[in-house]
Amino acid sequence: MSKLANLIVAGVGVIVISACTIPAPPAEINDTQNSIVYGHIEAPEQIVEVELRAYGKFYLPPFVKRPPVMIFKNGNFMAENVPPGKYFISAFNSDRNDFVLVNDNRTAYQDVIYVKANEAKYVGSYRITNLQSGLLDHGDFDIRKTRKPSERRIIRHLFEVTEGTAWQAMLQKRLMEMRQ
Repeated sequence: MSKLANLIVAGVGVIVISACTIPAPPAEINDTQNSIVYGHIEAPEQIVEVELRAYGKFYLPPFVKRPPVMIFKNGNFMAENVPPGKYFISAFNSDRNDFVLVNDNRTAYQDVIYVKANEAKYVGSYRITNLQSGLLDHGDFDIRKTRKPSERRIIRHLFEVTEGTAWQAMLQKRLMEMRQ
């Protein structure tokens, strides 16, 4: 192979690897009624998936998928283009463990997140602790809501991440509401 071909192959490899480890940039709003849902998670393991589900909806990939959630290395997460409705977080997943939060409809109903049209919706900061491995299941853990990082701090980070998109205006509006 020529040097140019080697450089091209190496460049494509770097692009593929970086695409797998860095969240995709935020997309533009595809419907003016859609919202952004955001929060923070800390765990003993790197969280790679936040399962945000519409309440009462059945998901059958690849036909019906859950809303995609971007997770950043600092633990912040955001789901964009979320239609108005009722949602809940069913699990936080790492490469080794699934931290399932909902075991039945009763617990799902207690943690419903009401998303309004054109809204920046904060779902909280969570910390997973006391992870104990199980033999036949994913083990046991404790999860609790925390005050830190604050919603304001998370918005500051997401404001930078969403630069140049309409999500910035929605986040700015939420900051102004917090000041009142």
